[in-house]
Amino acid sequence: MTTSKLHMTYYSHLLPKMIAILSLFLVAVGVYLCYQWFLPKPLPGIAYNPEATRSLFGDAPSMSRELHATGEFSKWLAKQIENVRSPICQVFVRPFSLPWILVGDYQECQDILMRRPEFDKAGYLIDGLQGLGDFHARYKTNGDFRARRHLRQDLMAPSFLHNTMGPFMHSEGIKLIKLLEIQTNLANGRPFSILSDYWHTALDVMTYYAFGGNMNDPALDPQLELISKIRPSEIPEGHVDEPVTFPEAPLSEFLLAVQDAPRVLEKTAVSWVPKLSFWWWKRQAWVKTIFFHKDRVLPQQLRKAFEVYKAGKVQSALEHIIMREGMAAEKEGRQPQFITQSIADEIFTDVISGHHTTGGVMAWMTKYLTDYPYVQSKLRDALYSAIPEAVREKRLPTFEELRHARIPYLEAVIEETNRLTPFTIVREAARDTEILGRRVPKGCQVFMVNAGPGFLSPSIPVDDVLRSPTSKAAKSRGKWDETKDLKTFEPERWLIHNEDGGVEFNSTAGPHLNFGAGIRQCWGRKMAHLEIRTVMALVIWNFELQEIPEQLGGYAGYDGIAREPQKAFVRLRKLSP
Repeated sequence: MTTSKLHMTYYSHLLPKMIAILSLFLVAVGVYLCYQWFLPKPLPGIAYNPEATRSLFGDAPSMSRELHATGEFSKWLAKQIENVRSPICQVFVRPFSLPWILVGDYQECQDILMRRPEFDKAGYLIDGLQGLGDFHARYKTNGDFRARRHLRQDLMAPSFLHNTMGPFMHSEGIKLIKLLEIQTNLANGRPFSILSDYWHTALDVMTYYAFGGNMNDPALDPQLELISKIRPSEIPEGHVDEPVTFPEAPLSEFLLAVQDAPRVLEKTAVSWVPKLSFWWWKRQAWVKTIFFHKDRVLPQQLRKAFEVYKAGKVQSALEHIIMREGMAAEKEGRQPQFITQSIADEIFTDVISGHHTTGGVMAWMTKYLTDYPYVQSKLRDALYSAIPEAVREKRLPTFEELRHARIPYLEAVIEETNRLTPFTIVREAARDTEILGRRVPKGCQVFMVNAGPGFLSPSIPVDDVLRSPTSKAAKSRGKWDETKDLKTFEPERWLIHNEDGGVEFNSTAGPHLNFGAGIRQCWGRKMAHLEIRTVMALVIWNFELQEIPEQLGGYAGYDGIAREPQKAFVRLRKLSP
């Protein structure tokens, strides 16, 4: 065989291997280039964690670990601001998407929420909340959003709050006091959880708000009946610091649906693909059960409310909304739409959100007052001093007495509780814009981080030149004395001492955003405040919140549709003012 033929034979065997190696090399290069292409791309000029840009998943693993360990989304956001020491930063949570923008400066947060129309409802929240159907909070800030809000404009008016809701809140507060008194006697000095008691109270308030006397489906009454039948001998013996676990009366199928519905929202909202996730979840048996009972009860209640409205009586929220729909239809020259899915969705959402948020705040307030006995004692003295007739007559204060009483310290305690239990608000950039001089492209999700600098820790300095024109022109809200520990429960932050020795409550003394700001702020904040003020005044009037074991305390929470405490235990002593 000639040399040339040997070479040809050699190369004929080698060539396929070379092609295979070259192909593998090109594939590897292609994979590497694709990997680099899909890595998170930071927006210029905005601080970030460089480590997060070296993985397709960005900051998502860090967030998942935090949520798994603590359940606290807002605190994870605050840590990102603190880690980069910048009032604005970016995190990479959803692959192949724009980064999330975190704003940790109160003045800019307030400006975005109140004065900058280029920021609107976040698209991922609109998708995440689809489980509740067609209700106003899922709309962008447009004519439909405003029309839906207009239907409920009577519901935060003083006439509805003070004449309809206030007396009912007071009566539910008295039931709660009776329940707690029985549980205190049965516990005999041992602690017990109060969390479900607050939730049941808030649930009754919200069902009465929605349906008035058209629905008799209480949560607190069955619990009171159940606990009142327990004999002291039936309580298992235990150490003085071992909590007593009381049985819970079963809720109706509809109230269980209200209680469980937030799980659907929370699972959908944190998903990378909310629409697909909801498609999956709504095919699960437990989710089908929720919506079966919603769709069973709400049309019945709509028809009842319509009949009451036609009879000329308007008391419940549903009846007010139907009345407003009739007025709007007449003004617009169209047929009114009284029995609709959208009205049903609106009222179902109200019951869910009002129940969870208000019940959670009352539990947080109880925890802080337990851990700060000086504040608790001062608050009780303020209550007794404001309504001396009730003290003198050894009775509970009436709703009218509580409503008219001027108690700045009570307002300060409520406000301080809200400040220390922040709930993050998010908006979406509807067009290319800037925040603190940094370019933010259309579609970015912008989070107002109120659990970190400027709120619960010292502010990060901001060059005022970088602020937006509307931010520069606006009157800034008060700023805390940041030399103090901002994580300490100190209601005095909210009080002003006048020259004549008087004390006034100042709601603008410092920054907090729990109810949002601007046109999209929480519409039900007045009713929530009235309920917390009424019920908690009765609790503190009647009971001393005594020290509980360390393992039953702490301030760990869950971030869902509201920030709720993981634990809320009390050791009560009945008082006789």
